[in-house]
Amino acid sequence: MDFDFPSLIVDSNSSYTKAGLSSLDMPSVVMPTVYSRDSVDNGNYVFGDDIDSYPQNNIYTMYSEGLVYDWEAISQQWTQIYSQLKLNATEIPLVVTENAWNTKKNRIKACQTAFEELQVPIFSILKRQLCTAFAVSKPSSSIVVDIDEDIVSVTPISNGAVLPKGIQFTKYGGDFLSPFVLDFIQSKFPNEPIDSFLVPRQFQNSSMSDSFRTYQISTSLAEFKNVLLHASLYPVLPEQNDLPPQTNYPQYESHSQIEFRNYELPNRRLIKDIGIEQYKLAEPLFNPAGYSKNLPQLKVAQDAEGISSLILSSMKSLEAPASLYMELLKNIVFTGSLSSIPNLEHRIAQDLARLISDYTIITYLSPDTIERQFDSWVGANVLTSSSAGNLDSLFISKEEYQENGEDYIVEKFK
Repeated sequence: MDFDFPSLIVDSNSSYTKAGLSSLDMPSVVMPTVYSRDSVDNGNYVFGDDIDSYPQNNIYTMYSEGLVYDWEAISQQWTQIYSQLKLNATEIPLVVTENAWNTKKNRIKACQTAFEELQVPIFSILKRQLCTAFAVSKPSSSIVVDIDEDIVSVTPISNGAVLPKGIQFTKYGGDFLSPFVLDFIQSKFPNEPIDSFLVPRQFQNSSMSDSFRTYQISTSLAEFKNVLLHASLYPVLPEQNDLPPQTNYPQYESHSQIEFRNYELPNRRLIKDIGIEQYKLAEPLFNPAGYSKNLPQLKVAQDAEGISSLILSSMKSLEAPASLYMELLKNIVFTGSLSSIPNLEHRIAQDLARLISDYTIITYLSPDTIERQFDSWVGANVLTSSSAGNLDSLFISKEEYQENGEDYIVEKFK
């Protein structure tokens, strides 16, 4: 299959959607993967920055556990992206990404949406984690650790393909940290309603739907997490008031002294001298069960796994020769919205080094935050270029779809 014109690449997860032409280096459309709609007449879908213009609308998500469940909204979103970029869907090949644990049913639905609703001529579905590996030039051997808002996932990759047996994911990502952050902020203003310090000021006197209010609060909490959270190099217990001393682990990298920080909330109130909490609020990523004891409403199972143990579970599930483990553990790639938490990759490396001391642990985190934000989109661009991939194996035409049916789709994009 040959074509000498660009594709539209749409890379989505539950947090953000990035889209743009393959002729560009970076996506030109970035929007939250949510939409709003009038609750009275179930009116038009509203995406992107326009969501804030309709506080009375309800906010809806499109993903659950990393998988699309609202295909009508996805169709509307893809249609808007074509319109925003002034493209004709019937003339431009479409490339979309999926998480590595996506279902056959969803792949078929994606093809139906692309070919029957949008009438695209050529279509491709790529695994996001494999795209990330291509973006950082590690498709031959790597473990892609995606730390996002709704999930944390671990995906081993070897010889340019995902190893399905090793895929592991949990719901203990950034959203899981939000109740801890909210509890901390509320403790600083015990007699004030949440709206007064977490809903942006421009909305505080507006008539808001409950879901719009929740959306704005979650956005404020996400900003707090992005700015304040800091990973401890060693496990921190909920009752600790200081970082573990170096003498506990003399063979590993040690902490510098805690730098106390201030944080300004949306209502311009200031939380001063935030110290050990910077580290303790990130610790549930590593110890979800231990930290949830003070928040029993979260109902976290006692065997819930944090990031480091999830990587170990992934390796155990592979049941592979030691040589493969050696190669994988030397190429642990971090991506996702929370991957930029300071010291996070070092903490995981030291956790793994203590637990499996026979293996060399080497991690990779792109120093360019913009590059890391778009790595799966960039990888999809690399993978679908004529120089990197076999286009016949990556794309399906509308004619092939019509002639061969669903079984062919499932085999093509497995």
